[in-house]
Amino acid sequence: MANFNQMPIEILEQIFDHLDYRSRRNLTLVCRRWNAVLLSDRFIARNVTLVLNGSRMSWLHKHTFYRAYPNLTLQLESTIEGEASKGLRLLPTLFPDPSTVCLRLDFPPEPVWVGFCREPFVNLATVQTLHLTGRCRLASRRVLCLCLEELRTFQLDYPYASDLNLVAPKLSRLHLHVLLNEHIDFLQRFIDQLRSLTVVFDAKESYNFYSLQPVGLHELVIDRRDKGMTKSERNASIAFFKRLHQLRRLELRVKFIDSVVLHTIADRLGQLLHLSLQVTEGTIELKHIANLTRLETLRIVACRVNLQHVHLPALRSFELGSDELPGTYLEGIEGLMAFHRLRSLTLINVKIYPEVLQLTPTYSVERMVLAHYRRIDETHLQILVKRFPALRWLRISHCHGLYKREIDKLKRMLPDLAVAFDEVKSDRI
Repeated sequence: MANFNQMPIEILEQIFDHLDYRSRRNLTLVCRRWNAVLLSDRFIARNVTLVLNGSRMSWLHKHTFYRAYPNLTLQLESTIEGEASKGLRLLPTLFPDPSTVCLRLDFPPEPVWVGFCREPFVNLATVQTLHLTGRCRLASRRVLCLCLEELRTFQLDYPYASDLNLVAPKLSRLHLHVLLNEHIDFLQRFIDQLRSLTVVFDAKESYNFYSLQPVGLHELVIDRRDKGMTKSERNASIAFFKRLHQLRRLELRVKFIDSVVLHTIADRLGQLLHLSLQVTEGTIELKHIANLTRLETLRIVACRVNLQHVHLPALRSFELGSDELPGTYLEGIEGLMAFHRLRSLTLINVKIYPEVLQLTPTYSVERMVLAHYRRIDETHLQILVKRFPALRWLRISHCHGLYKREIDKLKRMLPDLAVAFDEVKSDRI
C-alpha cells in the first residue's frame, strides 16, 4: 500500500477540503509537504475566506497581514464609523484582486452600501462569484448599480431586487431566492445568457416563472417544497419543460409530483444525463421516466418508490432515500438488477428486507453506500453484500446496530472488499 505522503497533491487537497479551518491550521505543523499544500496559492484561493463584520473593522489597521486574500465575507450589522472606517479603507490591500465576495446587509447603512461598491474599498472588477444577502432596504428607494465584468456566479437572497441594477455580461450561473414578482423580472434580464439556474420559492406562488423562455439552460434546480407539481399546471409548468431543449441536469424539490409532469420530462427531455426528484408526499413510479435512455445519474427522495417496469440502460449511479425521511419503502426491488450498467448504489434508510432475499445476484455494482439506518443487523448486511459479488468498495455511515466487530468479520469473509465504517457511538434513536 502506498504511503499517504506519496499521494498526488490533488488528492491531498480533496481530503483537506473536508476539514474545518482549525483542523487545517493544525495540520500545517505535521510536515513540510502538508504545510506546502495547505498554504499553496491554489488551495488558499479555493478554501480560505476572511470574514469581517462591523465590530472587527476597528482592529484591521492594528494588525499585520502577510498575504492577500482572494475571498471576502463582509457582514454589515451596524454603522461603520471612526476606527472601523480606517479598517474599511484597508480592504484594497487585503483583497487587491478578489474572486469571491459575500455581502450580508442586516443594517441599513446606505453610505456603506455605496462605498463598498465603489473604489477604493473593494475592486469588484475581478469578482467572479458574488453572494448578496440581507433584509434591509436602501433609504429613499435608491438603486444600487453594480458593474461586474468578470462575474460568473451570482447568488441573490435579497428581497428587494428592484433596488439592484446589475451589469454582468459573463453571468452564467444564478441562484435566486424568489420572494416577490420583482425577482422574476430580475431573472428575465439574464435568462438568455444563463447556463445554470437555481430558483427557491418561499411561498406557494410561482409568479410568472413558467412563462420564461430559457434557451440555453444546461442545469436547472427548482425548489418549491410547499407546492406540488400537478397536471392542473399543464398550461404553464408542463409547457415550460418542453422548451428546455439543451437541459442536461434537472433537480426538482417539490411537495409531490404528478405522473403527467414526469411523462413530460421523459418525453421532451430525452437528452437528460442527471435527474434528482425529491418529494415529501406520494409515490415516485420510475416507469414514468422510462424513456430517459441517456440518464446516467438518478437520485430519488420519497417515502415510497416503485421500480417496476423500468429499464434505464445508461444508468451508472443511483441514490435512494434521505436522512430527512423516516424511511423509504421500495417496491419492485428486483428492478435494481435490471440496471446492467449500474456501478454505484446508495441506500439511505431504504426498507428492503425481507425482499432482498429474493434478489438474483448482479455483477455490475462495484460501489455501495449504506447510511442513516435506524436499525440494521449483521445478517441483513451480509445478505445484501452477497447479492452484489462484484462489490469492491463499501461505506457504512450512521447505521445503528453495526459495530466494529461485525465489520471486522465482514472484512475477513470478503478480503477483496474495502470497507469504510463510521461507528455509531450510541444506540439512542
